[in-house]
Amino acid sequence: MRFTTIQQSVFFGLLIIVTVGFLFLIRDFLMPVFWAIVFAIIFYPLYSWWLSATRDRASLSSFLTIITITLLIFTPLFFLGSMVVKESVDYYQQFAAGGTVNVLAKATVATDYLQQLGIEREQIQDGVASAAKAASSWLATQAISFGQNTFKITLSFFFMLYLLFFTLRDGIKLKKRLIEILPLGYSKEKRLFRKFASTTRATIKGTFLIALIQGALGGILFFAVGISAPFLWGSIMGVLSVIPAIGPGIIWLPAGIILLVSGSIWQGIFVLVAGGLVISLIDNALRPIFVGKDTEMPDFLILLSTFGGLSVFGITGFIIGPIIAAFFLSMWNMFEEEYKKDLKLRG
Repeated sequence: MRFTTIQQSVFFGLLIIVTVGFLFLIRDFLMPVFWAIVFAIIFYPLYSWWLSATRDRASLSSFLTIITITLLIFTPLFFLGSMVVKESVDYYQQFAAGGTVNVLAKATVATDYLQQLGIEREQIQDGVASAAKAASSWLATQAISFGQNTFKITLSFFFMLYLLFFTLRDGIKLKKRLIEILPLGYSKEKRLFRKFASTTRATIKGTFLIALIQGALGGILFFAVGISAPFLWGSIMGVLSVIPAIGPGIIWLPAGIILLVSGSIWQGIFVLVAGGLVISLIDNALRPIFVGKDTEMPDFLILLSTFGGLSVFGITGFIIGPIIAAFFLSMWNMFEEEYKKDLKLRG
């Protein structure tokens, strides 16, 4: 009996060691694995449709699903990214070349007030020019860094597609195999898998729709008041919308203030009012509906888990954070149920 216990301890110790070692070995490819699983969950209905259309040819259906995803999602995103990069480079070159002078020329009210405080116009211009130069330098650094990592990013992307093929084709078998291996019990394992899938779908669906709406409205708003590169700023606001409660406000709030101090009074007021009453309220109104309702999590926990995920995992954390939070709630709910059962049996 004792010898058997020692054997089991050694076995599980070795199991943990080799598992951690394997994860460490593939650590650079964990994100492609994660995104392959996420896309498999999101687009499984499309795979099922192709499976029906091809008369249960799993490999062909998986391949056709990937082709469809590439044409409808990845290709437009590639062109969107190219347009954003081009517009951002043109904008920063224009801004660094003389945009600061043009802004200061209009900002007579602000500069006159600062001069009364002992801050000269030349000092303001030098400071703004330095900030513009630093921003341009940062952009150039990021562009160089992205260029240097192009091969790695491309490799990760195609590796993700490769894994997605097998995840779609063999996903059901893999799920059944994991349920058989995990020692939690069939009902608990099925419940956790269901929670993982529902949280992933809800987070992706909600975040994508909110980003699309806020980005489009932000771009239209900036175009309406005559701000340069509205497509660029709308895209940035769409990306920033993954941050709950703050998101696009990082862009439209400073823009409205700059318009006010530069003498464009009605434009600045319009940006601040539309940003506060329309763009920001969309996040507050839609996120609980799209994300909170399906994940069955309170709004504050969605906010905390999203912020925590972004700080730990980067951009991917807007999905990983809520998933961990959903698992956290599910595990404690199961613990509560088991504890109540144990109390009833003892009573």
